[in-house]
Amino acid sequence: MLINQPPVRQTTVPPITSTMTLYSQLESHLVSSPLDDSSEFLPLGDLDAIITLDSITAELRFADRWLHPALPRRIHEEAKNIFAILVLMQEPGAIKSLICEDGITDEDLPLCRNGDKGDSEYNVLVSPGGNKTFNSFNKWFKECRIADFLEKQWVVQAPILTGNGEHFQLNRRCALPLIECKREAHGGSGVVYRSTIHPSHTLDPQTTQIAVKEFKHKHEFLKEKENLDEIKYLQHTHLIKPIATCEKASMFCIMFPWADGGNLREFWKNHDASARTSDLFMWSLKQMLGIVGAIEALHNRNIRHGDIKPQNILYFTDSGSGNNDNKRGIFIISDVGISRRHTEVTGMRNIATSTREVTVSYEAPEAESDSREGRPRSRLFDMWSLGCLTLEFTVWLVYNFRAVRSFRRWRTSADEQTTAPGNFFTQLSHGSVEINSAVSEAISHLRDNPLCGAGTALGDLIQLIEEHLLQVEAEQRAKAPELRARLETIVRSAEENPQYLKPHVDQVPAIPEFFTRAGSRQGSSSEPTPPRPGD
Repeated sequence: MLINQPPVRQTTVPPITSTMTLYSQLESHLVSSPLDDSSEFLPLGDLDAIITLDSITAELRFADRWLHPALPRRIHEEAKNIFAILVLMQEPGAIKSLICEDGITDEDLPLCRNGDKGDSEYNVLVSPGGNKTFNSFNKWFKECRIADFLEKQWVVQAPILTGNGEHFQLNRRCALPLIECKREAHGGSGVVYRSTIHPSHTLDPQTTQIAVKEFKHKHEFLKEKENLDEIKYLQHTHLIKPIATCEKASMFCIMFPWADGGNLREFWKNHDASARTSDLFMWSLKQMLGIVGAIEALHNRNIRHGDIKPQNILYFTDSGSGNNDNKRGIFIISDVGISRRHTEVTGMRNIATSTREVTVSYEAPEAESDSREGRPRSRLFDMWSLGCLTLEFTVWLVYNFRAVRSFRRWRTSADEQTTAPGNFFTQLSHGSVEINSAVSEAISHLRDNPLCGAGTALGDLIQLIEEHLLQVEAEQRAKAPELRARLETIVRSAEENPQYLKPHVDQVPAIPEFFTRAGSRQGSSSEPTPPRPGD
């Protein structure tokens, strides 16, 4: 992203060849904010195209035949926004006293009154903080025009979104520079929109598609903002970065890059027909390594994610890095904002780490007892979830998306009633916990496949998952640095040895029935139920 360069002020204004007045040109290019129909903004590119030195000169000559030749240039260089406001008020001549007597510039916006109603200086306007006073407004013949100026000024105040995670606290009349919004999802905490930033209000006009997460309640917004503020300086390639956060009256929202490829689960579904080439194997292993590295970065700051699942791994088809390793795109961990700083750093072991409800299928065996007894969930919770995620990723890589769905259905049918559906562990009636038998069977079938045999990358990955991640006892799981180091060893060996990465197989073995049909619970019909579309 072009951090230190001004935005490219793109315009929708055609060459001015008509007889439209300057007022009509400005008024016709006002844009209603799709998140708040009561707010309008004038895109910076359109303002630049309309308020030119020639148009300023022509407008002022119409208002004042005795025009000082230096005034139009001064307006063009220092007060284009203010001149646009006055033109929209149809008071362009008022610019003369504001500039010549008060020295007003665009940097002084937005203005506010210098007192309460009834005060002698109520009609005197001042700059933010009251550092500059503009007495010319007090001389306006109609006091209502001062109120008009205070209202109109907001059309030129829409912020520039640099993408650096700034926080904007906007006046209720100030618009966000968005030009369209489509509702994509909603939940208990709010709504997610797919939106577009006006290209002249961003530093990267090639990347204008964003996700806007609007919250129902301020406290939920502040909680997620606090967490994102904690991690936004990590600068890890595989961690989501907020574009901006915003408070405006009763509207609270966070803006993120839009994942044009959906999420990991959608990737598995949409790329099922992809040839299982060595290139795909290597890219997949490196993406797994990147995800683990991102979790390690969180853990190094005493933060755990708490909700690792395919739906929270976003797929961007363009990595934006120019790195050939990511030519297929890149996976980025999202919903980091629900994470909480692990309380171990403060020694407050008696206060449970707070997160929203976790997807049941990927939660660790200790989750229920931790919650019941008020114990904080450790970062080892994430390591179990990573084991679940990488095992399903391996199932997809070796077989297909139907195999992933069948695996989930088998886990559900193998559960006892004391365990939530689809978990990778089973809690027995007497209270003990063991690995779900369907997980053990899936691993056994994978090991029988020559792509996952001994001395292969996927074989070593499966061993890593089974022995160092999917361990019922949390303390027996690898911590993030160890997992990253072990996975790095697998990736490095795969780069050096193509046969280790993907051994040559003369005849592709048939997919085991376990991965093509789904089981059923005890006591139901013995005839397996086929996986449901979209499972």
